[in-house]
Amino acid sequence: MKIHRILALACGFAAFTTLKAVGDTPVDFVKQIKPILADRCVECHNSETLLGELNLQSRALAFEKRKAGPVIHPKNADKSMLYLVLTLPPKDKKAMPATGHRIPKDEIQLIRQWINEGAQWPEGKDGAISAQHKKPGK
Repeated sequence: MKIHRILALACGFAAFTTLKAVGDTPVDFVKQIKPILADRCVECHNSETLLGELNLQSRALAFEKRKAGPVIHPKNADKSMLYLVLTLPPKDKKAMPATGHRIPKDEIQLIRQWINEGAQWPEGKDGAISAQHKKPGK
């Protein structure tokens, strides 16, 4: 019986340290966040369509003052609309993305971690996201 407790504790500790290690790795905007924004957000939130007064094509544009308030609160995902709208039930009229497939939970958690880490977003080419409009029928 004692050996089973020791094994259970060891397995639990190993699982905990593995999960903690994943969260300890800082999120890389260019490799992890930029592709999500490019694939799922910038199609509607760009300089041409500007839905919700939000342009996510660069850090400067994403952090511009909006009537509705800031969309990203660095170090506080729970106050950041960018994160919150991704977690709303699909039928909620404010849920994003408004059309198409939902963003997978692991990618939403990456966005949450990135915001809580301070929402680092490089300037220049690394931080720029181009709007890739889909052609009708595609």
